[in-house]
Amino acid sequence: MKNSKKNEINPYKNLELYDSLGLSSISKVLNSEFSSNKQLIEMVNDDEKSIIIKNSFIAETNLLTRDKISNTLLDKDVINKGEQLLSMEKQGSKDTVTTKIIVTLEPEDITQVSPNLTQGYNFTYFDKCVFDSICSLLVVGNKAISLGMIARNMMGKKNQYHPSEKMLNEIDETVNKLERIKICIDLTEEIYYFTQLQGKNLGESVMQSRFLEFRRVKTILNGTETHVLLFSAEPILLQYAKLRSQISNINGELLDTPTQKSKNLLTVQTFLIQKINMLKLNKSLPQSILYESIYNLFANEDLTERGRKGLHSRIRQAVTDILDYWVYKEFIHHYEIESKNRSKFYKINIFFE
Repeated sequence: MKNSKKNEINPYKNLELYDSLGLSSISKVLNSEFSSNKQLIEMVNDDEKSIIIKNSFIAETNLLTRDKISNTLLDKDVINKGEQLLSMEKQGSKDTVTTKIIVTLEPEDITQVSPNLTQGYNFTYFDKCVFDSICSLLVVGNKAISLGMIARNMMGKKNQYHPSEKMLNEIDETVNKLERIKICIDLTEEIYYFTQLQGKNLGESVMQSRFLEFRRVKTILNGTETHVLLFSAEPILLQYAKLRSQISNINGELLDTPTQKSKNLLTVQTFLIQKINMLKLNKSLPQSILYESIYNLFANEDLTERGRKGLHSRIRQAVTDILDYWVYKEFIHHYEIESKNRSKFYKINIFFE
C-alpha cells in the first residue's frame, strides 16, 4: 500500500464508505440502515457530554460478519505484522484478486486499555462476539449503545436481565481495544469486480478507520445515570462485509444457551456459531469441529496442568449443553462426538438434515 502525504498526516480518518471516490449513491445504500436511525436522543447540552435516550431497540436477529478479513483476524496473528495479502474470489467467479490490509495497535494503547489484557495484540472470538453485538444493535436503529445493551444482546437476553459487573468490565476492555485498533483496506483490485461498480473508473480504492468510531457520553437510562457509546458511523468491517454481501443472520434466541455466561464460555459459543455457520454455507468442507481447535482458543492462558484439565472439562460440558440447545432450536439437526485412539473427545460431527 502506498502512503500519501495526506495519509501520513491523518492515516485513519473515519470516512463514509467510498465518499472519497465520489460514489455517494452507493454509500447511501450501504449505510441506509445506519443513517435511518430511529433512536430518539435528547441532547442535554450543546457539547453532547450528556444525553437522554428516549428508547432503544433489541436486535431480535443478530448479524455475523463472515468476510475474509474478519476470518483472517480471528485465525491468524496479523496485528502489527505489516501488510497482509489476502486472496479474494471475484463475485460469481473462481478467479481471485488480491486485497491488502494493514492492522495496527500501538503498544502504549494496550496499557491504556487495561493491565489485564494479556492477549492485547489478538482479535479474539470474545472480541468478535462484542463486535457482532454492536453491529446488530446499530442496524436495528440504535446510535447510542450502553455496555448493558451489548451484554444482553451477546447472551440473547431481554431488557430485564442484569449482566454482572465483571462481564460489563470485560466488554468495556474489548470496546476500548477495538477503538484503538486501526485498519487500512486496499481493495483496488477487488472493487473492479463488484457487480454494482463494474464499468466505473475508480482508481485507487482504500478504506481506513478504527474498528469502532464513537464517543463516550453520560446518559439517563431507565432512571439511572450511566455512560453510553455514541456512534458516528458504521464499523468499517461491517461496511466491507455488506459490500461483499458476506453477512449472516441468526435468531437472537440461539444465543440464550443454558450455560454460564462467562467470558470463556461466550468465547466458545461464538467460535461454535462461526464454524457451524461456515459449515452450513459450504457443504464441501468437512462437517466437523475438532475439540483441539476449541482448546486452542485458550492456549495462551497461564494455567497449571490441573487447571487446564479443569478448563477443558468445563468446555466439553458447555459444548454439549450448547449443541443440545441448538438441536432443540433446530439450528442443527443433530451432532455426534467422535473418539480417536485414546482421546474420547476428538471431534464433533455436525449434521443439518
